[in-house]
Formats: sequence, structure tokens, C-alpha cells
Amino acid sequence: MMKCRRDLHQIPEIGLNLYKTIEYIKNELTNMNIEFKEFKNCTGISAIIGKNINGKVIALRADMDALPIKEQTDVEFKSKNGNMHACGHDVHTAMLLGAAKILKEKEEELNGRVKLIFQPGEETGDGAKCMIEEGVLKNPKVDAMIAQHVIMMPNLRAGQLVVKKGGMMASSDKFYIKIIGKGGHASTPELTKDPIFMANQVMNMIQGILTRENDVQNPIVLSISNIKSEQPKSAVSNIIPNYVEIIGTVRCLENYSRNFIKKRLEEIIKGVTITMNGRYEYKYSFGHPALYNDNEMTDMIINTSNNILGKNSIIENSKGAMGSEDAAYYFEKIPGVYYAINTIYENETIYPLHNSKVHINDEVLYKGCAVIAQGAIDFLNK
Repeated sequence: MMKCRRDLHQIPEIGLNLYKTIEYIKNELTNMNIEFKEFKNCTGISAIIGKNINGKVIALRADMDALPIKEQTDVEFKSKNGNMHACGHDVHTAMLLGAAKILKEKEEELNGRVKLIFQPGEETGDGAKCMIEEGVLKNPKVDAMIAQHVIMMPNLRAGQLVVKKGGMMASSDKFYIKIIGKGGHASTPELTKDPIFMANQVMNMIQGILTRENDVQNPIVLSISNIKSEQPKSAVSNIIPNYVEIIGTVRCLENYSRNFIKKRLEEIIKGVTITMNGRYEYKYSFGHPALYNDNEMTDMIINTSNNILGKNSIIENSKGAMGSEDAAYYFEKIPGVYYAINTIYENETIYPLHNSKVHINDEVLYKGCAVIAQGAIDFLNK
């Protein structure tokens, strides 16, 4: 697994089409005598292990894509193509290849079938949807899913696992606001309809949704990530622009919160612009839903981990993460469990995922591999 991970780390690719990555995986599966299926609209792969067609079907999923980040580590297997596996998807893929090897060797003993899913396009948000649309959860129909992800948590031991029942990962939505006024000379603001002033009021009131309208025990993150006016980079100080654009993201652990935020955002924008004689444009784009872990599947994976890695090898967390994960699309259709494995080096400076200097500890891969493989067996035997 460490070899696979380091091989993959040197050829990171982004998006839905990962040609070098998929050729590597196809070669590994072929060497294990595992037949696989390719997909039309993305370079995803699925494969079936098991001969008992009367049993249940459990899917094991790994994402494979990287990020457009230039790597700044000193590892000898670092990427040189301008992309980087800064989110650990090379680790996920290697652990699933390890699980495939174990399960193939135990194929005759499996009380059902295991479907391996190697998925591109998690970072872009369209990989899971693409594979679902092309029938990855059918033929044979999948009954449940297990997925895992690396984390970098300094307060946990290397190799320790973390899971949560219910909302494990947040939804991920985007909004676009255009505040339209009337520009003019900054010395005579009374002759303008200042969109910057209006935008300031909107942004202040938006934060009030979280502090005055939302239950503090219901986590919501609303972040404004970009503000710009019509003025070019060479903007001068004595021009009030005609419009201001605001872009941001919304993260919710409860899916019902998404419609509430969408509605309240527009009510605030409309109220401010009407009051100040402006106009507006508004778009709210729904992205990933929140990822919900099934209670029974979560209990199963906790038991699996404690049985094979020892008591307290997995922690049941009380809080979900506000990052998003497109495995949520699978979990909307079938019960599943998604957990994380801590991959820090305990005596090194710890950089977070998506950082150009993140250094993932692949010496603990066997733990994630063991849990996902044994989890599949335990589900089929349940």
C-alpha cells in the first residue's frame, strides 16, 4: 500500500479525467485478477469481489483526484507536475487497493459481494453524481457503503479513527450577490446610489442570521469569500462604482437549514436595496448535501475497529466537520458510514490538508485498510 500511495503521489491529476491514475489502478486490479468496469463520462472504475449472488452487496469507495497546488515538501516521491495530492486521495486509493487484495484472497468465504468504487472528481463536486448517474449503485444493487478520509489532528494519535453518527460533514452551497446602484464622483455621494454602502449593510445583516436567527447548537458557517466592484485593478479613490459583487459559501450540518439561509439572504438583500433605492441580482447554488452517517452502520464500524485494532482505536465524535464531501450523494440513496483516520507524524510540524506542505503519514495505512476490509466482511455477515 505504501508503494501504491507513493507511486500515485507522483502523478496527481485533477477533475473527472485522471488518465494516468486510472491506468495505474487498472493494472493493480488486473494483477489481482479482479475484473473491473469503466465509465463513459468520467475515469471512474468499479469492480466486484465475491461469488455469493444471494447475499448483500456492500460498496467501498475511494476518491482519486488531486488539487491544483504546487507541492512544497521534501519527500523523494513528491509531485513534479504542478498538482498535488494535498487532500490524501492517493492514500484513500492505496487503502482501497489493499482492501481489494485482502478481500480477493477471501473471495470464497464472502457471504455476499463487495463493490469497489474508485471515483474521480471529488474536489470538483461532480464525481459521485457522475458515477451514480451511470449506474454505479446498480447491477448489482448496492445495499450500503463504507468510505474513509485522512485527517491531520494534533490532538489525536497517529492512526486513530474518528466517526460521528448523523451529520458527519456539512453541505456546501454557493451564493452570488450583485448590488446595483448609481455611480458618480466620491465628493458628491448624495448624487449617487452607493452600492458599496448598500453592500456593507447587507454583509453586516447577513451575520445577524447566524447570531440572532439560528439556534447556536445548529452549526452553520456563512463566509463571504470575495468582494469586488466594477472598477478595474487600477481603481481610483474618487469614483463610486455602479455595482458591487459579493461571492460566498454556506455550510450546514442539517439539510433543512439550507433553504432557510437561501430565503433569508434574499430577504435581506431585497430589503436593503429597496430602502436605499438600489437593485440586486441574486443566485444561490446548491452543492453537496450534508453527509449523514447511518446509526447502525456507524455502530458496526465502531465495533469492527475496536475488535481488530483494539479498544478506543476509534473515537465517536460529538461534532461534525464543516468541510464537505460528495460521498453525501451516495448516502442520500443508501445507508453508509464515513470515518476519518489520523495521518499525522507526531514529531513533525503538522500542516493541514490542502496545504502545499502537508506531509501525510502512510505508515498507518494498514489500519484504515483493515477497518474498511473487515467492515465489509462484518456487514455481509450481519
